[in-house]
Amino acid sequence: MNNNILNNNFANPRLAITAVLLLASLLGFWTLTETPLNNHECLVSVSAREMLESNDWILPTFNGEPRLQKTPLMYWLVAVTAAITGQVNEFSARTPSVLLAILSVVAILYFVRQWLDLRIACLSAAVWASTLGYMKYAQCTRPEMAMCSFITIAMLSFYSATNTQGKKRSVICILVFWLSFSLAMLAKGPAPLVLIFPPLFCYFLFMRKWKHYKKTMPIIGTIIFLAIFLPWPIMVLSRISEGGAFWKREFIDRFFGEYAAGHKPIWYYAGVIFSFSIPFSALVPYALISPFYKIWDRKRPIMWYLWLWVVVQILVMTISGGKRQHYILSAFPAFSILAGIMLNDMIFELKAFKAREVKTFFIAHIIAIIANSAALVYWAVMIKHDFVTPSIHISLMAITIITLVAYLFSAGKKYIAITTLFTGYCAIIMVVQIYFIAPLSYNNHSREFSKEIGHTVPASDKLVAFNDVSARTIQYAGRSIPEIFDIEQIYERYENGEWIIATGGSYDDLIRDGRFNVVFEHEKAERKGLEDVAGALLHKQN
Repeated sequence: MNNNILNNNFANPRLAITAVLLLASLLGFWTLTETPLNNHECLVSVSAREMLESNDWILPTFNGEPRLQKTPLMYWLVAVTAAITGQVNEFSARTPSVLLAILSVVAILYFVRQWLDLRIACLSAAVWASTLGYMKYAQCTRPEMAMCSFITIAMLSFYSATNTQGKKRSVICILVFWLSFSLAMLAKGPAPLVLIFPPLFCYFLFMRKWKHYKKTMPIIGTIIFLAIFLPWPIMVLSRISEGGAFWKREFIDRFFGEYAAGHKPIWYYAGVIFSFSIPFSALVPYALISPFYKIWDRKRPIMWYLWLWVVVQILVMTISGGKRQHYILSAFPAFSILAGIMLNDMIFELKAFKAREVKTFFIAHIIAIIANSAALVYWAVMIKHDFVTPSIHISLMAITIITLVAYLFSAGKKYIAITTLFTGYCAIIMVVQIYFIAPLSYNNHSREFSKEIGHTVPASDKLVAFNDVSARTIQYAGRSIPEIFDIEQIYERYENGEWIIATGGSYDDLIRDGRFNVVFEHEKAERKGLEDVAGALLHKQN
């Protein structure tokens, strides 16, 4: 593969790379600890905490029970981070995802620079780091970003391995592919199997690349994969014989919709594609049709590979009976590279796009930004009165930034304009997270209620829940909380001096029973479905 196909137009490449990494880091770490861990995140954080407490790194548990729904990499990473920081909290639970998200940005910078040039690499990486999908899962303890990052590295290194002329570089890249694939499987297996190999098969089939098959080192690669991935499930099965049946239900039956299907329509991912690519959603149609045009010349083979990566992953997940929005997250780094190629042409080259078309494109965006700013202020004035002032400030910021960017483009200062665009967008997101995302999180009430339980109940005393208890409560109370479903058993434990937690209808049942003393209660203690419900801590008076 001929490196540096295009001229590098950056006067200071190190500054450009640093700016992109700073953007990715700011959007990843900003307000990392402000929003409470949600229920799904707490499944990981609690399992990591119990792993540290038991010193059992093989069999993950949640609330004292084995948890095999996910492969263990995120439990390990969170546990290691918590061992360093000294506690399992928002920072230690989310930091691994942020670091892996930044790693995916580094991978795009490195490989796209090798394929094309630094300018496209920086645009592509900046687009990925600015998308809603990146920001949503970079700050999430769930394994989605870990899997996405390793799949991204695997897919990028695979293309380099099969298209480079140097044998040494080809070997290194394919070894990186197998290592990344194995880690992706440990992050969230077996999903990488259907997210990596179908696109690669289609690439070999449609691009007639079968002659490069030997470069993939299938035998050595399989040995590497088995050596990394296989020991964990073998050790688990040696301790829990029913693990195989459990995994079949969780993975195979879930994929085919026979378990926890979710009942999503066939077109479900159409909306996800546009939402995860915000604020670059308008580039989705361009990215999906771009490889069909010969005008892209030497970029076209790379664009076809990226296109197959995006489209085949989405089609595979569309066929799946169990649809979830995060299942296609790993397609968006490829989309971001295609979007970076589009933006590079629109702003700097004007080979595939005409000047008038680009002008219309950006004018439409200016109009959309002004309209959305007005809608935000209207929403605050009419519905959320407490957010009027920040809504006005954000709207003014957005209009000022887009006006400045438009002026810089018209003055021919393209590099300054694109830098201002990403910097301004980053600033707006940071303000939005402070004034909107954190305050509006429905997990705030649960965190407050659960932390009060943790501070009230002595560590030496026993705490149980009447009926179900959320993962949030277990996380923020700082201990395992057994669930008891019989009210007479709860009363017996209550009489023996144990503390009782109950929320929603379960709390109502205990109040109606009349035998239980309430230590404290919260009107909004827990989230049940789409509503906040009351909850209380109960204990017998001495």
